[in-house]
Amino acid sequence: MNKERLKAIVTIVVTAIVNIANVYGYSVDAAPIVNVVLSILSALTIAYSWWKNQNVTDAAQRAQKYLNELKKGNHNVG
Repeated sequence: MNKERLKAIVTIVVTAIVNIANVYGYSVDAAPIVNVVLSILSALTIAYSWWKNQNVTDAAQRAQKYLNELKKGNHNVG
């Protein structure tokens, strides 16, 4: 799913919820809510991408060292 499609889906869902709230007498503007939701999704996406690209565990750090040695051409690692 690309960025524009996700943004469109979020906008549609929030707008629908705001319209339902307006029917029941609540006066709500959709634009600020959409901005907040998209900002939260962006922050979560950034955090997830950072987490996936980090070697957090000991096993992942050892695997990265092994991979680096293989890329250097040292085939006698292990």
